[in-house]
Amino acid sequence: MKDRFDSLRWLGGAPRHARGTVVWASGCLLACVMGLAAPAFAQGLYSDEALARGIDYHVAQGMFAGGGQFGCGVALVDLDGDGDDDIVVSGAQDDRLGFFRNDGTGHFADVSLATGLGLVTRASGIAAGDYDGDGDLDLAVTRWIKSTALLRNDGNMQFTDVSAAAGVTGAGAGAGCSWADFDGDGWIDLAVANRTGTLYNNSRNRLFRNNGNGTFTDVAQALGVDNGGWPAFMVSWCDLDLDGDQDLYVANDKGTSSPFTNRLYRNNGDGTFLEDIGCRADVRADAMGTAFGDLTHDGVPEIYVSNVHSGNFLLHSQDIGQTYISVAEEAGVECNVMSWGAVLFDVNSDGLQDIFVASQTTEDHLFLQGPQWPLLDAAPIYGLADPGVGYCMAIGDIDRDGDPDLLLQNHLAKIALYVHNAAPLPSRRWVEFSVRGRGANTHGIGTRLVATVPDGAGGTRRHWCEVAAGSAYKSQSTYRQRMGLGNVAVVPEVEVVFPQAGEWRAAVRVLRNVPTNIEWPVWPPEALGDVDGNGVRSDSDRAQLVRLVGSACVPALARHDVDGDSNITAADIDAFDRVQCDLDGDGVVGPRDITILLTHWGGARADFDASGATDSADLARLLARWSQ
Repeated sequence: MKDRFDSLRWLGGAPRHARGTVVWASGCLLACVMGLAAPAFAQGLYSDEALARGIDYHVAQGMFAGGGQFGCGVALVDLDGDGDDDIVVSGAQDDRLGFFRNDGTGHFADVSLATGLGLVTRASGIAAGDYDGDGDLDLAVTRWIKSTALLRNDGNMQFTDVSAAAGVTGAGAGAGCSWADFDGDGWIDLAVANRTGTLYNNSRNRLFRNNGNGTFTDVAQALGVDNGGWPAFMVSWCDLDLDGDQDLYVANDKGTSSPFTNRLYRNNGDGTFLEDIGCRADVRADAMGTAFGDLTHDGVPEIYVSNVHSGNFLLHSQDIGQTYISVAEEAGVECNVMSWGAVLFDVNSDGLQDIFVASQTTEDHLFLQGPQWPLLDAAPIYGLADPGVGYCMAIGDIDRDGDPDLLLQNHLAKIALYVHNAAPLPSRRWVEFSVRGRGANTHGIGTRLVATVPDGAGGTRRHWCEVAAGSAYKSQSTYRQRMGLGNVAVVPEVEVVFPQAGEWRAAVRVLRNVPTNIEWPVWPPEALGDVDGNGVRSDSDRAQLVRLVGSACVPALARHDVDGDSNITAADIDAFDRVQCDLDGDGVVGPRDITILLTHWGGARADFDASGATDSADLARLLARWSQ
């Protein structure tokens, strides 16, 4: 393993201090690393434009230790469904959440007083997910020594606190939370971290299973994922072993001076979990935030864990998430200061992921990746060396210009919004994928995308990402999945893995020749060719698809690109005929599809011939298309 990572070091790189701090050698090295002209360094690539863009919110709560929440969460997501990301922040002195509506240009209006909400006392963490399947994002807000608040989105930035009616109850030292459909029933579930033992509150972690009727049941203890009374700061979902279901990773505090370790609960695929105590992801740390990303670009996610001055962890697996080793020292990303939130993203669109880390005791860090390791701390150069007491952050593209912006929460300071304001370089391309969900999981949480692109040296590089609801430290980043691509003009292949969602089986789509510098919608298999969006591929849809043959496959027509080659051709008609009767979206027409058809007999679910009802003619067509 050491030889593997020695080969990734920077050629001619600058020396590092023993604990991983990078010393920049010269402006020439910087220019080589950044791929930018030297004058841009002095100006910085990011600037805090919060006030100029309408974000005026002071964080007074969230102090370190004592009775504080250890930071207060933020979110950067599309709450009103208009295609751009809005902002939610917490921690004001008067306990009012801050809601800021994006006007489409990256400027915001403060609508906090118009949401219909009262005060949400002692807000701690935020995660956005559509728990009721109505198409808009609801909010889970953990609270400090209080029960979690479930805020239902009623549309037009109006919210109702439905916590009690939904059964989301039980006071605790609420920290991070995250959404995922762990049991594959199509309804997203909520995991909540409690820093057990804080201020004599011994509530353990919770896992609220969605009952599909607007209510939840806490199943954490029954499933063995309540964390055994250890003090958790963050719970995060990710399919770490790429087996198609969501695993649960817990970041526990105080592990450097006690038996507490982080925990990985592997999903067994049947609604149960097994704690993996031999995979070596159970690091001993005063763990705060957790971030997932593919720093090595092998298509398998790494786990980045923030820690105190003894050093952060970068957990890498060479056997598809079965076992891990920390390569933080080799990568130069130990940080060795008190760290909180962290995110992995491609800050400069060069095709390599970087790491931003919020620090409580020093300026924040931006570890920039180049062709060789270790990564270099470029925060001062990029204008991201924020000196505040940093805790929480979220990533998104607020102004829809293709580059990532950063929402940052510091204690005893106004919310910062760092906007990427450098002119784009022709050699730095990108693509954003907007995943469409299945059934009640409307935003596709748990969907995995892996793009394979040329690396410029005769080989290929893989880009992994996964739709997540709850990220970094107690916060929520955008749902859009962004990949920086360097000079790659067209993405040759993207494998998209959709998780099971009720009657729809787990399914794989392969997209080819995807254009870049664009937001590209990604539809699940069962929605392809469904031109009118009524949930069934009927003969009337086919007729409309025939009329579209020869059209340029722009994002608005991606739903009609049945074979996924980024063109609308006769091949899409052939593909439509093959998959019309594949009701569960698993790629074959078989017994399960008959079951679905018969379940909906007389309704519209499988009305292939558009006769008005599912009947014997539709059954005959399904049998004629039998492929299993």
